[in-house]
Amino acid sequence: MTERPRPYLDPPQRPPFALPLPPAGKRMISLAINENAYGASPRAVEAAIARLSAPHRYPDPSSSELRLAIGTTFDLDPDRIICGNGSEELLDVIGRLFARSGDRIIMSQSGFFQFALVASRLGAELVRAPERDLVTDADALTALATPEAKLVYLAIPNNPTGVAMPISEVQRLHAALPGHVVLVLDLAYGEFLAPGDLAALMDLAAKSDNVIATRTFSKAYGLAALRVGWALAPRWMMPGLNLLRGVGNINAPAQSAATAALADRDFLNRVVEGTAKERDFLGGHLTRLGLRHVQGLGNFLLTEFPGEDSKRAQDFIDFAMREAGIWLRPVGEPGFPNHSRIGLGSRAENELLVATLFSFLHRRA
Repeated sequence: MTERPRPYLDPPQRPPFALPLPPAGKRMISLAINENAYGASPRAVEAAIARLSAPHRYPDPSSSELRLAIGTTFDLDPDRIICGNGSEELLDVIGRLFARSGDRIIMSQSGFFQFALVASRLGAELVRAPERDLVTDADALTALATPEAKLVYLAIPNNPTGVAMPISEVQRLHAALPGHVVLVLDLAYGEFLAPGDLAALMDLAAKSDNVIATRTFSKAYGLAALRVGWALAPRWMMPGLNLLRGVGNINAPAQSAATAALADRDFLNRVVEGTAKERDFLGGHLTRLGLRHVQGLGNFLLTEFPGEDSKRAQDFIDFAMREAGIWLRPVGEPGFPNHSRIGLGSRAENELLVATLFSFLHRRA
């Protein structure tokens, strides 16, 4: 037998991701990918529909109106804002701008899996810094910042844990990093932070020459299907970032919807408040059922299952889909072999989840 060809990339392993089909007669309830249970602002939906009346017209390749709306809303310079096809495109663009094979990319031990994918695509060395009780350790990250290091990716709150590194520690980390290292703050769930904490992180990006903050409209704004992200970067990086992003990377209805969503602060506030209530509701029931979990700050709860025969995370994932049409996924990140990151649904969906958990945990093996 001839030797099998070796691919250039050696991608990290994770469970396959595909939308499943619910059991016959059941509507699928998605609690697997941290979607917004409250939908999107009616203003955003109306704006997207209105823009669809002219599908023959290309979108603005620079997302000028959207960047201006972002700048106005958050008091930022629009010329320092770049928009992407979700913040994931921007994380990838940042990686391609600064790292190559032989360079080092640093992340926290339980950081967002996308960071590992960026390193894999580039052939860069990925190193994970140890944490303290799932909290990112500034000193551990700094210790890995060798001359080969180019990027530190840091999600706040983190995914899949939901834990947020204290703002003072983020500031200390930035002060300790060598000037040649770019600190990337992934704030996909930033709207769920305390407003002062989010403002402090954005201020760090606004005032620093080696910090980029990425944001998204997929989570709190509920525009996941339209894929709109943005980043605030130093002015000197903008030519390179814009060169590497896709031309016309955000479709026209998505630009219109995101622009309108920014103007509906009441809707955003209802989402944030409702998410906090459902997080407390589900967390309380997980505790009552004896399931260890991380009461994080996102719109999900990292939950550990007993691990004994027939009561593993994958057993519950299969049971929940079969019995209730609830779609969940195992955690693919290393260090969580028997966990599921359970997204927060509506109150009715969360009540069904709790009832399904009760049935699963008390069934006979």
